[in-house]
This record gives sequence, structure tokens and C-alpha cells, in this order.
Amino acid sequence: MKRKFLILLLFGMTVPFTVEAQFFKKLAKKAEKAAERTVLNRTDREVSKNTDKAIDEITDGKKDSSTTQDPDTKKGTTAIPTGTKFENPSLEKNTEAKWAWYTSDVRVTSYDKEKESDMVCYFDADAVAMRSEYTDQETGEPQTSYTDSEGFFIAYNTSEQRYTKTGILTMPGMSMVAPSMMASAYKLPEGAIFEGMEAMEKRGLAVYPFMHVDFPFVIRPEHFRDEFTAGRYEESQISCRDGKKCTKFRVLESGHEGSYILFDDQNRLVEINIVVKDDPFYGSGKGKIEYFYENVEVQVPAAFEKKMPGQDLFKMGLDPKND
Repeated sequence: MKRKFLILLLFGMTVPFTVEAQFFKKLAKKAEKAAERTVLNRTDREVSKNTDKAIDEITDGKKDSSTTQDPDTKKGTTAIPTGTKFENPSLEKNTEAKWAWYTSDVRVTSYDKEKESDMVCYFDADAVAMRSEYTDQETGEPQTSYTDSEGFFIAYNTSEQRYTKTGILTMPGMSMVAPSMMASAYKLPEGAIFEGMEAMEKRGLAVYPFMHVDFPFVIRPEHFRDEFTAGRYEESQISCRDGKKCTKFRVLESGHEGSYILFDDQNRLVEINIVVKDDPFYGSGKGKIEYFYENVEVQVPAAFEKKMPGQDLFKMGLDPKND
């Protein structure tokens, strides 16, 4: 009965993809099969469409030009509307487990050469929250959004003159699809990504609420040396930041020449560099994510939750426990 209800609900909300926990567990074991990579890549496009819709809904489709980056501080403090109050209710849930998992502050920069776009994310391990700073490609205006430890996406709604938040991006389906898609796109060990997912679930944490900013707390050099993945990478030692030694794992897959993942002398993830040429799904392009372990402070604005129509029913239907 619940399965039939889910099918009807999916149709009614016009969501063009399905996500099943068992499917992704099998996918983790067989991630190298071309057919399964095809599913992930097609899902990437569909997830992007629905993510855009969710963000438009939470911000009312309008841009907030009141936020600007403070150039004089590495902590990345941001100008916000006068009178804004701050609260972080998500941190009150499972606090000790979150602090045990997220052990360091990190500033993350990402750049997409094809789209000529970049983003800076500031993750505060004490608040277990992230602020993202980026520029709207259409208007050229600076944008700011927040993500908390339960995966709520928070942004300023101009028409309502207040911050609003939504949890739609971390529903069971979204939280499983996005990490899978990222592992495929960035050529990361899929097994490690799924192990991280299971570890988060076991600890009662939201699954990859910070997306690529979660990777430093999941991925280690040993994941690239595993017997199931070692043949996909070439390991070497190189000089990197401040003249220190770094471990480099060069991606050997055809069409990805120039792609690599880098760890510092403390085995911390410091760079993901991806080069794609003539991929049937991703096309050609370059992108880079860099991780800097430095002090960060994030204050989460108090926000009013806005739900998409049918969101609670959709979430209930996608939850594997309701099968």
C-alpha cells in the first residue's frame, strides 16, 4: 500500500527520478559498471533541476544583494540585514555525535572553468554549520546562503524580509543521490563515499549535509590504496603548500588525464582537481576544489521553515523504514 502511495505521490509532484536505498547499496559494490555510471550521470541532471526549483522556492526566486564578503578577515564574516537574530536549533540535536564527527574548521574554495564560476564555503566545526559565498552568474550580484547540521538550506527571502529555510535537499532520496553523483563526477572511491554515508547514519547524523565540504571528514589516502580501487590511481609524493610533502593520487581513467586528488603531510584532503574530456555526460571541462584548515566562524540566522507542497508525505514515502 505504501509503495503504491509513493508511486502516486511521485507522479503528482512530477519528480523525474527514483531513489531506493537498496539500489545504492548495490551500486557501491558495482560502481565501475558503465550502466550504473549512466544512471548516476543522468540522475545528476535531474537532481540539478529539482535542486534549482527548491532554491528558487526558498528565496522566492529573488536575489539578496545585501550580503558582501569582508576582505579583511579569513573568518569570512558577512554583512547581513540589520536586526538579524541568530540561532542554531539543529545543533541541539545529537550534539556530541556531531562534534565527534566534525573535528576541524575548514575553508573550501571551488572553481568551475567551463562556467567561469567560483564559490567559497566556510565551515565552523563548533557551530557545525556552513556559510557559502558566491556570485550569481546571471546578475553578477554576490550571494550568501547557510547550511546547518541537519541539512537545512537557509537564505534571505527578499519579498518576506526574513531568512527562510528548507530541508528538502536532505530528504532520503536527495541525501543518497548527491554523494553518489559527486563520487562519479570527481572520480573518488565510491566505496569510501558509501562507507561515510553508513557511518553518518549509524551515528544519527544527517547524510552529507554539507556536500563536498563533508569530504575531509570521510576520505583518507588509504581509500585510494584499497585493493578494489588501487588500479584506478597512481600514487606519488610531491611538494605542495609551504614546501611540504603531499600525497598525490592521479586518476588513470581515460578521458580524465590531468585529474588528481591531493592530501597533505597530515593525510588531510587538500585538493580535488578534475579534468574531463569528451565525456558523453559531462562533456569537457575543468574544475578544482581546495581545502584550507583554518579558523572559521559561522553564525546561523534565525529562519522560518518553508516546506514545498507535499514535502512531508514525499519524505515519508522515500524513507526505507516505511517499506
